[in-house]
Formats: sequence, structure tokens, C-alpha cells
Amino acid sequence: MMMMAPKPTPTGTVLPKPFCAACGHDLTGAVNSANCPECGRPLVEVLVRPMFGVNRSALARRYESKTRVFGMPLVAIASGVGEDGKPAHAKGFFALGDIATGVFAFGGLARGVVAFGGAAFGGVTFGGLSIGTFAAFGGGAVALLGSAVGGFAAGIVAAGGGAVGLVAQGGFAIGWLARGASAKGVHAWSGRGAAPDAATQAVFDQYAWLVGPSGAAPQIHYNLLWTVVIAITVAVVALLALALPLLVARSTRDPIAEELNR
Repeated sequence: MMMMAPKPTPTGTVLPKPFCAACGHDLTGAVNSANCPECGRPLVEVLVRPMFGVNRSALARRYESKTRVFGMPLVAIASGVGEDGKPAHAKGFFALGDIATGVFAFGGLARGVVAFGGAAFGGVTFGGLSIGTFAAFGGGAVALLGSAVGGFAAGIVAAGGGAVGLVAQGGFAIGWLARGASAKGVHAWSGRGAAPDAATQAVFDQYAWLVGPSGAAPQIHYNLLWTVVIAITVAVVALLALALPLLVARSTRDPIAEELNR
């Protein structure tokens, strides 16, 4: 059977602009680099050009609730590709989308006080790549000022297959206080070596409330417990930040004005 050759694009046709699927950056003219100029991801992984002839706005989905908190929609949902050729970006107190930014954010790329996503950034984060300020969970987890648990974890307190931190526990651990199958640090308790000296033993006993009972085996569940406690605390504070303005708004309603506006 003879194959039909594709029809050439008519002269003067404006093709949809290519963009980065990771960050939405316009990649028009990006011919001198193998990476996205904005996020640094390889172009072979993130370069997307919307299909010509497809109504992109019909593929996109948008929703924003009328209720707003601190100027943001209470709920925002966005998916697909918009008219500008960029991935959908949801912005709201509760945000759900390909890219989501909010207090509670859920998306492929999520940024928020509490964020869940393939890549998550914020206060408390859950994701394949998880970078949080206070707590982080994920395949790769980094907590800048708190506790991290993951396949690889880094933070003030860290636990995982590989852990780096002030206090670290895992298969391979590096820290001021470190414990694991292979541990390196000022006070290190390695499962592959002899029992630690008296000073190291005393430090582990002193911080047993944080790292678990003294012993060569890492007590990762202690790190997990503290990380969960931090995450719940931050989430409760964020919810209170939502509840207070909503309560104030209800208490200051003007029934007469509402009736006249109907």
C-alpha cells in the first residue's frame, strides 16, 4: 500500500511556540544550548511543541472558586496547555494542577507551604524530588532547617538510604552524630565496626529521645516520627491561617447589601 506523504505546512503559517514542560519557559530560539535556560533541564526531556491545528484551549481545564483568602482563590484547578502554549498553572489556597502554587499545592511541579508533587518545593514537601524548609519526604529529600526522610536525605536531622546532616541515620550516614551500616562523623556508630568509645556512647544516650535507643542499628522510625510531627504542625498552622479570615468575613457580612446585590 502506498503511503501518503504529509501535506506541507502552508507558507506564512505561524506554528505554536515550543516550551519547557518542566517550568513553562518559552524555548523559541533556544538553539545554542542543550538545556532549558530557565530550569536547566535537558531539552530532549522537556521540549514540547503543542500540536498544530489543535484547539489548545479546549484541552485546558481551569477552575477558581469565588471565595478568596488573602486575594487568592480558595480552590484553584488547572490542567492541560493554555493558549500561550504553556502548561496549566493553578494558583490558590488549595491548588491542583500540572503546575500548582498555593498554601496546599498538588501537582507535577508543586510549590506551597505544604506541597505534594513529582517535584515539590515549600515548607513541608512530599515528592520524587522534595525540597522543604521544615520537613521533606521523598526519593530525594532535603530539609533546609528541619528533618528529612528519603532514599537520599539531607537536613539538620536526616534519615534514609543515604543521609547527610547534623544528625544522620541510614545505610550510609554522615553527620556530627551519625549511625548506620556505614557511618562517618564526630560521633559515629557504625554497624560495621566495634562498639563506639565512651564519649560517643554518652552522646547517643543523651539524644536517645531524638535518635532512638543506643545501638549500632539506625532507628529511622524515630526520625520519621519527628518529621511527621513537624509536618502536621505546619499544616495545622496553615489551616488556621485559612480559618481565621473566613470566620472574620462571615462575622462582618451585611445581609441588606447581599440582598440588594442579588
